[in-house]
Amino acid sequence: MTMTILKNKLVIYFIFYLTFIFSFFLGENSSGGSLNDSLIMQTYQDQLEANLQNGIIFFIETKMVHSPVFYIIKSTLENFLNKLTSDLIFLTLGFLIPIIFYSILKKQFRRLDKNLLFAISLVLYFSPYLRSSAVWATNDNLGLLFFILSLSKLLTFTKKKDNSLKDIFLSFFYLVIAVYIRQYYIIIAIGYVVLLSNKIDLKIFFYIAIFNSFLLIPWVLYSYNYLQFNSEYALKGFAKPDLLFSVLVFFTMYLFYIFPFFFQSENYVKIKKLYNSKKIFFFIITIIYFLFFFYYDLPQNEYGGGIIYKISQLFDSKLLFIFLSYIGTLLILLTINLNLKNFFILFLLCLMFPFATIYQKYYDPLIIIIFFGMIQSNLIFENISLKKINITFIFSYFIVFLISVNIYYSTIL
Repeated sequence: MTMTILKNKLVIYFIFYLTFIFSFFLGENSSGGSLNDSLIMQTYQDQLEANLQNGIIFFIETKMVHSPVFYIIKSTLENFLNKLTSDLIFLTLGFLIPIIFYSILKKQFRRLDKNLLFAISLVLYFSPYLRSSAVWATNDNLGLLFFILSLSKLLTFTKKKDNSLKDIFLSFFYLVIAVYIRQYYIIIAIGYVVLLSNKIDLKIFFYIAIFNSFLLIPWVLYSYNYLQFNSEYALKGFAKPDLLFSVLVFFTMYLFYIFPFFFQSENYVKIKKLYNSKKIFFFIITIIYFLFFFYYDLPQNEYGGGIIYKISQLFDSKLLFIFLSYIGTLLILLTINLNLKNFFILFLLCLMFPFATIYQKYYDPLIIIIFFGMIQSNLIFENISLKKINITFIFSYFIVFLISVNIYYSTIL
């Protein structure tokens, strides 16, 4: 896709929207689980529709990890309109996510080539998980939409000299809505505090804390009742902790999603130079991964783990998984600015899902959004400014991924 074609953005958006409509009527299930999630959650939605209070209790008593908020919204829309119209609304909301991502890129990389930034934003349209959630009206996209709206407002506040406190309060307001839809976004609030640490004074922090505490009271009460009723299940079932495994999986996810943006011979030279300047540091990391290989037993999960974990299981190769996680670690250290803010944000990303079972959809396309929207990387800034991003390779890479998962799930489901 050339830069000349990219100049006609409305036409391109229209074409991508047609692909969403096409996928909707075909019932695309490229995530593998969206169709099943939609069918399972219909029972819960019916319970909420019959009686709101009893429906919420049903969520808790049946150990349903999803928040009921999305399904209250969905059932309300279906009652006021109809199911088809409601589903098309959620399809359109999912379609809007890359458009808002484009606005984030323009704020993060001001005065750089907008056509290139537009092309990068289009990558999200190839996300199997964004597309499947849009088609089957699951809660993933609505939570992501409010998170990305929140991040956009945060960058409006941090990037403008004449910033307004309205933007920062709107940012947290959108983030709170995201939390009500997908609970794990509460971790992002900590990242926001880090990003704002030198931007606002303690008095404003206090007002923000009061503002968020007030908005989150119903969420806290629901979470308390849920955990009180399901504490043993939460710790031994879906939320069984395994922070080490989640970190290793995260590094493979980073490799899978961020590597294409550095696929250039010039980057190889820069990365090699940086690697040679810190050989002792990377030698220590290599030793740590050797210890992982010999002394850490990978969990043998039937579900989850991401594409690299699944491939390593297919070949029954612990070495492959550990090695690619190691390469992902090196890629992080060689492509981001090595500062505490970056490390803390990446740690929070791992902390969002510290479980023995991690699904790829948790990070797709979230990891791309956070990398470009919250992480500081001089290397990616330089690549965009010098137009050293290989868009053809990036598009090909993610299109092949989308086609592959469609073929895979159409044969096994």
